[in-house]
Amino acid sequence: MPSKALGKYLSHYRGIDDVHLEAFRLIKSKFKVESVLYAGSWIHLTPSLVFPYVVYVDFFAEMESMFNEPELLGYIRNNSETMKRPVIKFHKADYREGISEAKESFDLLISLSGGFASKYCKPYLRRGGLLFVNNEHYDASIAYVDSDYLLIGVFTHAGKLVEDKQRIHEYFLTKNNQPITLEMVNENSKKSPSKAKYKLKKKAPFYLFQKA
Repeated sequence: MPSKALGKYLSHYRGIDDVHLEAFRLIKSKFKVESVLYAGSWIHLTPSLVFPYVVYVDFFAEMESMFNEPELLGYIRNNSETMKRPVIKFHKADYREGISEAKESFDLLISLSGGFASKYCKPYLRRGGLLFVNNEHYDASIAYVDSDYLLIGVFTHAGKLVEDKQRIHEYFLTKNNQPITLEMVNENSKKSPSKAKYKLKKKAPFYLFQKA
């Protein structure tokens, strides 16, 4: 029987069968990504199956012990696709208040249903670095209206990245064919996505941005 931490990870993310894994592999194959910052990660250690150095940030108290659980770490390291033993680092912190990492030191920032990580963790992402994000908490929309980010791709599913400029920008048009604006995003963020005032015409599971 797996440990509590490993059991929780496998039940929520399915380990080597994680739906995010194909997207991480695709990013690794197309871009130079060595260092990753995952803000609001909870127990989602799947990036460490692909990337050699990942820093996870979460403020839930139980996460600190989870990230030190030998069986969970052993599972990740035994199934890692990296050439070297993956480095896994954890900060128990609220990323909105800052973390003890060097500015512009990460190749990839991951933001998956963890709040506005694109905004608060942008200083830690190097110029030309990537943001992998979903829009469950409107963070992809926040990045889209931020001039420091450029939308470069949309994942129609985890293994398919669309990069055509015209097609990808259609994902940030409202149902009235208006490009989403900061004012619209701020208005939407006051409500759950199902009750958003400005609904988008299209939805993708993941979006890829590049920091200018």
